[in-house]
Amino acid sequence: MTAMSDMPPDKPDVKPRESDEVRRRIIEEYAANLRELIRKLRQELKS
Repeated sequence: MTAMSDMPPDKPDVKPRESDEVRRRIIEEYAANLRELIRKLRQELKS
């Protein structure tokens, strides 16, 4: 049995900046959608 450190990594730890940008954009979009949903829910609950 070999140790985990002997195995080559599936993918490098260093990721290109583009993937971070894309991930951030997706998270921001998701957060905006959530805020919109919460706002609509609050309006429904008030009325």
